[in-house]
Amino acid sequence: MERRNFIFATGSLVGVPAAARAASLAALPPTPSTLRMAGFRGLVGQQFIAYQGKRGTSLDLHAVRPGKEAPHQEQFTLLFSGSPGLDAGIYEIDNPLAGRQSIFLEPAGRGPASGLGALYRAEFSLLV
Repeated sequence: MERRNFIFATGSLVGVPAAARAASLAALPPTPSTLRMAGFRGLVGQQFIAYQGKRGTSLDLHAVRPGKEAPHQEQFTLLFSGSPGLDAGIYEIDNPLAGRQSIFLEPAGRGPASGLGALYRAEFSLLV
């Protein structure tokens, strides 16, 4: 076998596992670093646990609201409902589908009369 043909043949064998791995990664569910507004919309009504230190507080994702449109940006707000008492700060939120990520939560008032409790918001401005 000529050297050129050998290199071409073995090079294509190396590319097959790489292509298979790329295809398997594309099929994985979104990770916190890739979750965007559409992904969060699919999680409305889901429970999240907000951790600050070792203490966890249960929050429900109440709404996802779009923000201002800007070129190459995706801006949106997450509204969570839960028990009153969380201060503004950085929390690790955890959800079985979305994974765990750090976000800045701040109180956003009280929920409507339907008994939602306190509302908390997280603002996102992602480069896309």
